[in-house]
Amino acid sequence: LLHPIPSVLTTLAAVGFALVFGLPIDDWRIWWIAAIMLLVQFSISALNEWADQDLDARGGRPRPIPLGLLSSRTAVVVAVLGAAAAVALSLLSGFGLLAFVLVLLGIACGWAYDLKLKRTPLSFLPFAVAFPLVPMWVAMIAGRPLDALGPVLVGGIPLSVSIHLADAIPDRAADRAAGVNTLAVTLGRPGAEIAAVGLLLIGTLVSIGVLSHQVRRLSFALSIVAVAGGYLLLTLGSRAAPPHLVKWILIGIALLAALPLVVSIRGG
Repeated sequence: LLHPIPSVLTTLAAVGFALVFGLPIDDWRIWWIAAIMLLVQFSISALNEWADQDLDARGGRPRPIPLGLLSSRTAVVVAVLGAAAAVALSLLSGFGLLAFVLVLLGIACGWAYDLKLKRTPLSFLPFAVAFPLVPMWVAMIAGRPLDALGPVLVGGIPLSVSIHLADAIPDRAADRAAGVNTLAVTLGRPGAEIAAVGLLLIGTLVSIGVLSHQVRRLSFALSIVAVAGGYLLLTLGSRAAPPHLVKWILIGIALLAALPLVVSIRGG
């Protein structure tokens, strides 16, 4: 119901951002960040279980609601309580109005995805908005200057959509059969693959721009982009390629490409 692994990993990522941005491990703000993020993730996960119960039942997936382990009402109650608790902690934390608004926006993105956008060509929108919000939210709490957050938005949005497409491409056939018209289904093959790699390249180039004053690093990064982009294009273009292998290769490269964006906030 709570999707503990992705929820905990996202929370650990937020804590990692806090450490990168200069907060010591014993800083009280880290505990607030972890608690708020975990509650947000639990809320979104529980609502996702409620929203997907029909697809899970038709597909025979061993999920709590179709199996009768939990009622639909329980999932909704958990989702609402998780969101309410996250909002309450955001108010009590004293992080400020803007940080509070970002928490609300993050919850709204997750709920919008669960309730409506997940099954439409706009499935990418919550990812495009919410993924860059996490380091931005933590950066504000850590006291980083707002003018240092621009590269995270500019580079983070295409990288986030690229990750979303990479995650959705392996499930495209099943989604199409179930009537779930995600962006990957709408773009088809090879449109989704080309878009995923193209967005990865755009985000990586923005990330490289953060390091453009370091010529050696720039040349090295450009080489990585060229090799990775060529490999992905070849692999994604082959029907014999294991789709989940391609998915994790692209996601891994996108996450690596995002590192300079995050580090640039600390430098700001």
